[in-house]
Amino acid sequence: MDRSSVEKLIRSSRDRSRSLHNLSSCTRSPILRLQADEINHRNEKFLDQIGGAASEVDRSVLLPSRSRYSLLITDADGIVIESYAPEGMEAEFQRNGLVRGSVWDERVAGTNGISMSMQTGRVLTVLGDEHFYTCFHGFSCSSAPLMDAENNLIGTITLVGSVRRRQEEHALCEQVIRRASRQFQTRLFRTFHSDKLTGRALSQDPVSRRLFETLVACDDAGVVVSYLPLWRDSARPSAHQDLVGRHVSDLKDLNITLRGPVAVPPRRRVMHSDLPRIPDRIEKETTLGRLIKEGGRLPILAERARKLVAHRVPVLICGAPGVGTEGFAKALLEEQGLISPVGVTLDAARNGAEADLSEALTSVGFLSDYPVDNVVPTLILRNIESLSAEAQLVLERFLDVDPSMSGMKARPPAVLFTAGRAWSELERDDSIPRSLLYLLGQAVVELPPVAQRECDAVLDNVIAESFTDPIEIADSARDVLMGYPWPGNRREMHAVLREALICGNGRRINVTDLPARLLPSRQDAAKERPRASLKDALDSTNWNVSKAARLLGKSRATINRWIASEGLQRPEQR
Repeated sequence: MDRSSVEKLIRSSRDRSRSLHNLSSCTRSPILRLQADEINHRNEKFLDQIGGAASEVDRSVLLPSRSRYSLLITDADGIVIESYAPEGMEAEFQRNGLVRGSVWDERVAGTNGISMSMQTGRVLTVLGDEHFYTCFHGFSCSSAPLMDAENNLIGTITLVGSVRRRQEEHALCEQVIRRASRQFQTRLFRTFHSDKLTGRALSQDPVSRRLFETLVACDDAGVVVSYLPLWRDSARPSAHQDLVGRHVSDLKDLNITLRGPVAVPPRRRVMHSDLPRIPDRIEKETTLGRLIKEGGRLPILAERARKLVAHRVPVLICGAPGVGTEGFAKALLEEQGLISPVGVTLDAARNGAEADLSEALTSVGFLSDYPVDNVVPTLILRNIESLSAEAQLVLERFLDVDPSMSGMKARPPAVLFTAGRAWSELERDDSIPRSLLYLLGQAVVELPPVAQRECDAVLDNVIAESFTDPIEIADSARDVLMGYPWPGNRREMHAVLREALICGNGRRINVTDLPARLLPSRQDAAKERPRASLKDALDSTNWNVSKAARLLGKSRATINRWIASEGLQRPEQR
């Protein structure tokens, strides 16, 4: 920091000491001291944090023989846990609180080098009368923060000398403790990442000629897993930003020197996949296996789609609203073991989808170049017919790549799109530009409506997917469900079952629980008045005759006559 910035911070600290902390600058012995037990406890905690004695801050390394400087090591609270006073000056330094156990927090010690270094995270010097207390005006204090491997403050290192020394000596003190602080943090970083390759990444600003240094830790493949800048100000050279996940061979603007088993950065591993591994058959107990039981060309479509996904061809799954395009997409990924925490599912119809899509595509592209273990990045983009113009441009740039370049990906992604419309409708509509539509439709799988499937199998699948508790369906109600054309497809079937459970007894679905649009007209039903309808109504209402009468559109007296004529009895009376 330049001196004017330091002086500004010091003035602010002095103002706080006076007005906020209510300190008096004339106090003769202002420094508090902790008991020996507390000092020992803090010292042990500090040593645990740094892994034992730190040679970088040893006085024999920092101070020349017969030096007139005092050395102080504090913890993160500004408590001195180690101190050294030059020979012959022990009494003076002790009288002024420069000893083990002294408290140099600003709230107690006012403006001083230790507290200023902790607050700013910088190396700085507090000179003479810049100290808040008058009794310290004869000293200069140069302090540097001690940071751990993750840039957390764990203490400070301070050199205290006479304020009457030359300016060059003050600058030399800052240089000594800055180097010690950097070496200290470098050792902690390498210890923290002892199982990895570690090294330095250097660059130089071409204008100011300033050097920037960053510590890096890499895995065996040479991919950066952690990095730590070693400068303290707000400078942000672009070459040192966002290094995690990048291979060291790609850091062209940095001079990399590694420590560990190798001295030369390893080459990036590119996993050129052989022939895709596709299971011989679709297992019956998988979600996809249960779906193909619905028939209606689904077995053929599923077989084609799983081969396309295995070859990482983008697949568009379309069909009428409610046919289950998203469920089919997830079933394809599940069948090939591609469900993972890095998988992304987005809805193009949602507000803010443009920003989410851009971020997701960046993530998918990055994970394709720099894969994590054996995880394949996946993307399911729903409702592509609702893509905004901005999102369409983002997606087109992602898909419009040279096929020969896609083979250079370390692990190509699995990308699936879904639409709630038939392919012919998408082609007729101008909402999606042709340049994008045929990139989306590199492979098209159009799912048949429920009316073209085995309705019984669809019903069983919808119940298994949507309801946790078992559901019993009366034979007469199942006949009605099987005979309905289901224009709303699986979505409508789920809604009907949910409504029937809510309006019935919650365990068994009877004909009387179904919505009226599924049932024959009331005149036709009145001609037959089958025994099953009466039993269903009584069962759904837990034998509440009034409610059963309303369900059947009859009077309570009529229902009672029917009960008597059919010889029905309440369940508890049987």
